Amino acid sequence: MSDGAVRYLPPLAGFDEGTRGTVTNHRMREVTEQVAQRGIWNSGLLAEVRDLFDSLAPGWTATRDHPARNAPLLDALDRGGVEGRTVVELGAGTCISSRALVGRFDCYVAADLSPVMLAHAVDGAPPLLCADASRLPLADGVVDVFILQNMLLFPAEVDRCLASGGALVWVNSRGPETPIHLSTPDVLASLEAASGSTWRALASTVGEATWAVVRRA
Repeated sequence: MSDGAVRYLPPLAGFDEGTRGTVTNHRMREVTEQVAQRGIWNSGLLAEVRDLFDSLAPGWTATRDHPARNAPLLDALDRGGVEGRTVVELGAGTCISSRALVGRFDCYVAADLSPVMLAHAVDGAPPLLCADASRLPLADGVVDVFILQNMLLFPAEVDRCLASGGALVWVNSRGPETPIHLSTPDVLASLEAASGSTWRALASTVGEATWAVVRRA
């Protein structure tokens, strides 16, 4: 990754009012780094992650659905200049963000590994896809925008499915305190190692949340 690969925009004020302590699972930090940086993902890890989020699904919306929830994502889309027809949100959970995204794009699909999360999707949710993000049932280059909020990064699969000129929107709602967290430089390094291409990012913060809009250079 070259110097200047990340351009930081001025921060915005804000605060995530969601209930704390519901997913304070630092095992997920370890898994996040294994997946993105070392390419470690197998049936055991898949079952572990799916079972965790299946267990959390019944209370997910109640502990996270609040007015400020989508502020970092919307700021990333606006100041990051994100446009496109086909958008896939990976790790969409119960689709809390769908209220802000449905209607903004021509085709928006919410995907998650946990069938129980998707079974608890909020009213008005978009088309749902239960899938392993390491092996998406998508053709090469068909996604204009990937949205990943507090989600594991599978860099080779993002690179495969992302269209030329497409964007990855990466949000950590609690910044470095997010259990599933990668810094923007780490996101770029993982994508570059997996793809052999150079990537660039715009990044900023909204309160404690961090976001990055990542594109091929």
